[in-house]
Amino acid sequence: MTSATPLYELDAIREIINRVLNAQHDESAVGRAHARTEILIHSIAVFSRRGLERTTVQDLLDAAKISRRTFYKYFRNKFDVLESIYQISVENMILRFRRESERSRSLSEVVRSSCNIYFDYHLSLGPIIRLMMEEARRADSVLAPHRDTAYKAVAEVMRAEMQRVTGRELDKLVYLTLIWTLESYSLYLLSNTDCSAETVTHYKNIMTGIAEAILSGQADWSKLSAQPSL
Repeated sequence: MTSATPLYELDAIREIINRVLNAQHDESAVGRAHARTEILIHSIAVFSRRGLERTTVQDLLDAAKISRRTFYKYFRNKFDVLESIYQISVENMILRFRRESERSRSLSEVVRSSCNIYFDYHLSLGPIIRLMMEEARRADSVLAPHRDTAYKAVAEVMRAEMQRVTGRELDKLVYLTLIWTLESYSLYLLSNTDCSAETVTHYKNIMTGIAEAILSGQADWSKLSAQPSL
């Protein structure tokens, strides 16, 4: 990989696509995804390097080494490509939330696994996640409906698992508020810090402590106390 390539493995998107489609058990979708995969993975590098506004369809054609005719067989425009990447990514994140939450046996495990999945998943894909998150927060974006659907689905998973392990039923808005906070934390990490292991661990600890304090009604002050400057 050259120095211009973003700090993630291009095979990550292949893994994400396959994981989502295998979970769907949709053979026709698998066939379509196989044909689209190369366009998607090469588009990630272009979007990450140039940003959404500066990226053109020609940039995507050049990166994937495909014809315009082939591109338009699968996508309407560059926004359609980004929408596909985002939709696959959030579906994979939801699958991970469900799998890990169902394994949790306590409030602490539900909260910890949720925070770990959210931070680790976003940081593993780097610049493209930041671009998609920022775009999805715009009300008029094609990504906005997917963001809304995804966060409601994750909130429902958290609600169901919290009810299972604690017996308490909290308003779904409580979980949405925690997810929105996680989103802001993740954007801040991707935008304003070096994302070192120590910094990420610190953010995880603070977010876990806040979430546990809200959901349990008790604060673990060891997680929320001031830490030495990072």
